[in-house]
Amino acid sequence: MSEHDSLSHARDIAPLILLIDDVPDDLRWLTALLRPDYRMAFAHNGHAGLHKAQALRPDLILLDVRLPDMDGFSVCRLLKADPLTQAAPVLFLSACSQPQERVDGLAVGAVDFISKPFYPEEARARVRVHLELAAQRAASEATTVAARAEGAERHPDRLLVQEATRYIRAHLAELPPVPELARRLGLHEKRLLALFRDHLGQTVSGFISEERLGHGARLLSETTMSVQDIAQTVGFTNPGNFATAFRHRHGQSPLAYRTAAREQLPPCTA
Repeated sequence: MSEHDSLSHARDIAPLILLIDDVPDDLRWLTALLRPDYRMAFAHNGHAGLHKAQALRPDLILLDVRLPDMDGFSVCRLLKADPLTQAAPVLFLSACSQPQERVDGLAVGAVDFISKPFYPEEARARVRVHLELAAQRAASEATTVAARAEGAERHPDRLLVQEATRYIRAHLAELPPVPELARRLGLHEKRLLALFRDHLGQTVSGFISEERLGHGARLLSETTMSVQDIAQTVGFTNPGNFATAFRHRHGQSPLAYRTAAREQLPPCTA
């Protein structure tokens, strides 16, 4: 595979959809419908959905209006209030056809509704349209930022590094060994190692470790996720390994780091 092909392959990472629903039949139906084209993540109640959204930063969220612990409108309101999750379009799943419910959903930040019972072509079309709109907004913002950066380096090697680091950040929980990672990016292992050494001054493994611990630190300070869930989200096989690596990097345990981070937050004002 050529380096041009490797860039195209990395850009083709399927969008991630977070499905927040506690109805087994809905989960099975939507998974069968969407998994061929998208990556899927799941949560069975509102609180778990908020944590998953913070950790995974999905491209789109499908949210049931009726959840066992809190209503979907409250979940949507919290998603839109959080800088970590506010950019993801939210589509409500609802068996109710009352106009007021749709108005309430749009008022808290949702972009659309998918009615139950589901119609396959309609559901796929709504998901596709809102992913495309979100991608267009993101591309427009990225173009604006790029236009402001004078003399930005566009060397092919740097583009390869950018795509490789983007892939790593998008797959922290499930990264393969470095030789397989290089193959997925369309590169030889030695080529990938040389790119990271020359452009980032790091080994690939060192970069992955820094990203995992950095993302773990952000989740500790910005969410209420458990240490075990954070460890799994950033790619550690067990929380003990995560705690050991975190202490070595930050000089304190994950729980101590979380406590210190919260003490430094500005007080809430009425």
